[in-house]
Amino acid sequence: MKILIIDDESLNRFLLLHMLEEEGYTDCYEAKNGQEGIQLAQEVQPDLVLLDVMMPGMDGFAVAPVLKEMAGDNYLPVIFITSLDDKESLARCLEVGGDDFVAKPFDKLILAAKIRAHDRIRQLTSKIEQQNQSLRYFQQSVDREHAIVEHIFNNAIVNKELVTDFFDFSLSPAAVFNGDVFLCESSPAGGLYFLVGDFTGHGLASAIGVLPVSRTFRFLARKGYSAGEIAAQLNTTLGSLLPPDMFCAAAVIEVDASGCRFNIWNGGLPSLLLKSSTNLSMYKVVSRHMALGILESDEFDAECEIIEGEPGDQLLVYTDGLMEVMDEHGKMADEEGVMSWFSSPETITAAFLFERAAEYRADSIQADDTTIVIFSCQSLEVLKEDFATNELPYSIHLTLQGRELNNPHIISSLMEMINSQPGMTLVRSDLYTILSEMFNNALEHGVLKLSSDLKSTPDGFHQYYQRRDTLLANLTEGEIAFKILFKPSESALDITISDSGDGFDVSALDEDCLTACYGRGICFLRELCESVRFSDNGSTLSVRLSMAK
Repeated sequence: MKILIIDDESLNRFLLLHMLEEEGYTDCYEAKNGQEGIQLAQEVQPDLVLLDVMMPGMDGFAVAPVLKEMAGDNYLPVIFITSLDDKESLARCLEVGGDDFVAKPFDKLILAAKIRAHDRIRQLTSKIEQQNQSLRYFQQSVDREHAIVEHIFNNAIVNKELVTDFFDFSLSPAAVFNGDVFLCESSPAGGLYFLVGDFTGHGLASAIGVLPVSRTFRFLARKGYSAGEIAAQLNTTLGSLLPPDMFCAAAVIEVDASGCRFNIWNGGLPSLLLKSSTNLSMYKVVSRHMALGILESDEFDAECEIIEGEPGDQLLVYTDGLMEVMDEHGKMADEEGVMSWFSSPETITAAFLFERAAEYRADSIQADDTTIVIFSCQSLEVLKEDFATNELPYSIHLTLQGRELNNPHIISSLMEMINSQPGMTLVRSDLYTILSEMFNNALEHGVLKLSSDLKSTPDGFHQYYQRRDTLLANLTEGEIAFKILFKPSESALDITISDSGDGFDVSALDEDCLTACYGRGICFLRELCESVRFSDNGSTLSVRLSMAK
């Protein structure tokens, strides 16, 4: 430990040096006035200074501030050696930068004890400063890494302005990085796709999953995949990348060229709300699936819900950060609160909903990432792309029997066969929906002989699909045949599916389609297809899909 003694009395300096040597402090320096002390302090960089108050020229009161300024952020203890005993002088010693004082004649034990005490403080201060330097360096490194990652995110997750113009949306992260994601992409058939996702937690750890989601979503959307196919592929991608305790609640929505028909897959997000522009009624699209990244591919359910709106209707999609805001009493807004905010008769904006949430939250901080996306029903024909169609006719024939019907990849495999032909991108999404509806109808009502009456109650859906899974797992007989013909001269795709079942009363179908909470798949087939026709007592279903979209 280096100690600097500044005193104009040589006897005092001698006594101090002798006392310090007896206590083991041998690295000592002495100066006979203030100016010399300052110069010596610059040279030797002392760890502690013993400073006399009363000196000719530059006294101790003037020297102390200079020494402190020279030390900067380092702790340099200054102990005044003084014969003054009035309170004002002693107080001034501390005011000008002194850390302690010892009265003359000084006591060796007291002086040594004070030096040891200030040495401990100096060492602690030095250690803290080293830790602060390490923390500053770490913070600079983190800031730099965050800047790099943010640059990558900003360039990797860019929605096309032509598509985002159809949305009113806002994302508010709870940390630097957002675990929520909003992606949108135009459909090759006109219309668009969009995805709203919420990864587990928030911050960089949750945001990292956004990159593979963005890449997969855009690639499949540009190829014209259906919302269910996109959700299935995203589930596979995230399942192979994310740790077991991490997943992504998400909704994948496909909007057709009219801007009024929605094909929705909702896995773990709050209910989507479709508000009528005429009577302000709301239709809820509840989550019917597990979040992405949890289930294995053969367990995943890609079934979507199809709903229709009218021009001017608004579809609200949001993450749980909006409904989980709490008031001053700890009460959450919940879904009812969001619905009340959204029920206003005027056109609702994302900013309006954020304001309502902020008012409800009062002074509490935002606890979770929050994303709000609003789509107003409107024509999307401007997004349609031109594609060359196949000029050669082709046909696909496929017959499946018994246990072969329990393969979860039947429709996706069939889609691969069809989409190997040019020009199918334009109708791929509609084609996937059509094949899925036709196959499920043939399998469930034809081969498995399930009755739709089971679905007439709220619990019936669960019982229906439990029964379906049991029958399918034990299926050893039955047959479904596919026949697909492409006729370029008529610009149409003819699809026929026949099953080995007993058929049904086709005449009762129209009434069921309009009144029941089930069986609406046939209604959507009629909307998507140029023609829909049953034959063979209902065991054969034939449709024609026009390619002239």
